[in-house]
Amino acid sequence: MDPLAFDNSSLMELEEEEPICAESAFLTMRVMENYLKSFEYFLLVSCFLSTFLQIYVLVKAVKYIRRATGDECLHVFLLSMTLGDLLLTSFCYPIEQLREQEIIKPPQWINVAQHFLTWVGLSASSLSLILLNADKLLYFKFPLRYANMVTSFKGVSLALFVWFGCFVFVFLCWYLECFTCEDDCRQLMILPNKVVMYIVFTVSACIAPSLTSLGVAIYILNVVTSHRSKLSDENGNSSHALATRLRTFYFIFMTTIFTVGTLLPYRIYNIQRQLSPRESGEISCGSIIFSWTCLYFVSLNAILNPIITVTVLPQYRFRWLCKKLGSNSSPAAVYV
Repeated sequence: MDPLAFDNSSLMELEEEEPICAESAFLTMRVMENYLKSFEYFLLVSCFLSTFLQIYVLVKAVKYIRRATGDECLHVFLLSMTLGDLLLTSFCYPIEQLREQEIIKPPQWINVAQHFLTWVGLSASSLSLILLNADKLLYFKFPLRYANMVTSFKGVSLALFVWFGCFVFVFLCWYLECFTCEDDCRQLMILPNKVVMYIVFTVSACIAPSLTSLGVAIYILNVVTSHRSKLSDENGNSSHALATRLRTFYFIFMTTIFTVGTLLPYRIYNIQRQLSPRESGEISCGSIIFSWTCLYFVSLNAILNPIITVTVLPQYRFRWLCKKLGSNSSPAAVYV
């Protein structure tokens, strides 16, 4: 197995004469194949279900942005993050799963678009999460100056800049020929002399944004915890207003923790694998399952993000679900 391959489809070629990993008494090639295929079918179905939730979140976000309720930046950044996730779950991941299961055989231009947009969607979603954390940091750190510091124009400009920067960076990687396409671009192979570019992309678009968001989220958590009484006084002792604002922060905090837990393991493992390549005979089947599971967790991040949104954020909850659960939180509550 080439450790520099983006696509691990070669791991599924079980008809080869020589095993691609070292089997154990309980972990055989057949067990590994069944596990990986089951997980891939689960991801494929989950992508389609998640897409409907993401479209719902996008529609609600546009609605609240047009209302100009004073919290437009939150909805702009959430829209930007959800748009990146939608790009992944509605096109990139389904194409990849269907192709790996050999259900379809896309032409080369579809495969190129899938790889290109996967990079863009992952980086834009991660960077948008930083904007969400920065927005809440400014609110809790400078509550009196927040309205002047954060405007809808600045929020839209930042979101557009993030997407423009992601497209430019990924385009440069393609333009500089950092990898080669194999089998109609079904796989992208990083060239040995271009590994640095992939590491730069992984660190700047995945690892650094995740860790930065985590650091900001933990800092805000400390601010919120230590100033809870002060925040209550600023809201006129309105427990509902305070609870709603805090719920917004907790949504961002939960999303950040989930992003770090799903994105970082595979990225760190992949960098280590590229810097210290091993021969196929030295790789155990357990290591391959671990690698693939970490990769599947990357997909789960975009799939489950909208579920967190519609269950935690009051404005994005389903009205019928709130009534079903007997929730007193109004989905139309105004918060910043």
